[in-house]
Amino acid sequence: MDINFKDYLSLSIFVFSFLYCLLYILRDCYFATQNFQMKKYINKVLPFFTKYNGFFLILTFIFLIFNLYNAYITKLLFYIIVMTIILSLIFIYIPIKKLTSTKYLRFLSYILFIGVLLIPLI
Repeated sequence: MDINFKDYLSLSIFVFSFLYCLLYILRDCYFATQNFQMKKYINKVLPFFTKYNGFFLILTFIFLIFNLYNAYITKLLFYIIVMTIILSLIFIYIPIKKLTSTKYLRFLSYILFIGVLLIPLI
């Protein structure tokens, strides 16, 4: 039972961080591709991810706290992921400049995703 709960927590953190990161992955794909059909599909999907981007980040944070509370994650990795989430929330809700905050958010989303991928390995 305990191993299943740990797996569910790790999976939920992975899914919500992936959904958060997917906005920036799709934006990068949109600018990198020349395929009109792909751009059209990305344009249909992006408003959903833009609307719920902060929500996915907050859900990732909530499940991460449950994961630390049950001692399934190291404190160093927890602090790295929490700082990434806090900085991302600051850049989402208090943007400094549109261009620089978008660059920082994209960079932080990739760091968050890599950190979440490290949870089952450590």
